[in-house]
Amino acid sequence: MQQPPEGGVVNESGATHQSLRRAVTILRIFTENEPSLTVGEIARRLDLHKSTVSRILSTLADEGLVWHDTATGRYSLGLGLVELAGVALGQIDVRSASMPHIERLANLTGETVTVCVLRGREAVTVAHVASRHSVRHVSWIGRRLPLRTTAAGKVFLAALATTGQAWMTPPETGNFDRTEILPAMASEYRVIRKRGIAMEVDEFEVGSVAIAAAIQDATGAVVAAVSIGGPTERFGSDERRTAIPMLRATAADIATGLGATSEASA
Repeated sequence: MQQPPEGGVVNESGATHQSLRRAVTILRIFTENEPSLTVGEIARRLDLHKSTVSRILSTLADEGLVWHDTATGRYSLGLGLVELAGVALGQIDVRSASMPHIERLANLTGETVTVCVLRGREAVTVAHVASRHSVRHVSWIGRRLPLRTTAAGKVFLAALATTGQAWMTPPETGNFDRTEILPAMASEYRVIRKRGIAMEVDEFEVGSVAIAAAIQDATGAVVAAVSIGGPTERFGSDERRTAIPMLRATAADIATGLGATSEASA
């Protein structure tokens, strides 16, 4: 067991780090051969006090990362870990399914092509191919983007709006009147769903424009968005009009790679 530093005091940062490491160690102690363990068994194997193990397990159970069988007193891994694994695997699947198609689209258009997934209240970049031009739309893996002012974000909000969830998303800034913006948003989302294309011009970054299309999975759910972005002066209305059919085709190709049928990805 880790001993406190000289003076007998563990600072808050050190204590937090230690607790996190212990929590991870506890999660990893469960195996295929031993999928369930008691507090006492875990405490003995990790040389920890039962009270410490019990406290950590309680927190993990509250978050759904372990499951406590009150009848036997045994703990096992929880479904919350399956959800987290699903998020990670989903990103890997989307990225691997996207790369050859967005590389082709970037070559055809000469602009930056990006694939984003929805994570909470943001769109997160999981794949991208940079423009061949020196002046380009900037992107990187892991970049977080607001929903309401980006083409990819609007794709997600348009999908969420079908169930009314979009109205639950808080504003990116707090300086506008919600009662004034919602009708305009609802109208825009209807157009996005009808056309299958979202666009933003000088909204997220002045001087840049982007168009995006939804990527659907085998169930028809929107799981990602693919977008083309570039400088407003170069990626003008004529260029965007030419790129839209290619963007739609790319979204459909990626969806097919994720198991979607032609009907689901249409």
